[in-house]
Amino acid sequence: DDAGQLALLDLTQRAGVPMDLAAIPDAVGDALARELRARIDAEPGLVGLHQHGLAHANHEPEGRKCEFGVARSLAAQRDDLLHGRALLAAHFGARVQPMFTPPWNRCSAATATLLAALGWQALSRSRGAQPVQCVLPELPVDLDWSKHWRAGGPDAVASALGAALRARAADGAPLGLMLHHAAMDDTERRALSDLLAAAATHPRLRW
Repeated sequence: DDAGQLALLDLTQRAGVPMDLAAIPDAVGDALARELRARIDAEPGLVGLHQHGLAHANHEPEGRKCEFGVARSLAAQRDDLLHGRALLAAHFGARVQPMFTPPWNRCSAATATLLAALGWQALSRSRGAQPVQCVLPELPVDLDWSKHWRAGGPDAVASALGAALRARAADGAPLGLMLHHAAMDDTERRALSDLLAAAATHPRLRW
């Protein structure tokens, strides 16, 4: 949903809030790539981009969905990682950040070791995700906006955000907010715009 992606970027850029896009290599077309290159070059502090799997395809025969899970050999994972990196490099060159977000926010322990060996420098997945790994720094997700919105609308988002803010205020770690542009409608985007405006005036919050 390229239009939804650009609408979300319009919103965050107007608010002066940095957005890092987890780009699915197989899903990035030429037109979207041109637009994203222009935005990254114009405001590199507000728009970033990193790799999100290869095709967002499930390869687990049973259990929870995963593209880089235990059912796949390291050779197969390595091929997909490098293929995805090459696709993004062809579109974006050095603009691609050396961070990796696995589809469905989960991967095997071997995936993290493989990422580090291939030159990735950070992993982003859900906070507390298993298995635990120590080879890469993590930038974890605390709040999945769309999941809570679907469960209970703005009240559910507000409750989850409040809990996440209290937890991060206690440990001093950054709070990771995940947005699904294809799942968001105009009502959600307006609510997000209101949140960003309120956060911008708060003396203890910094993006």
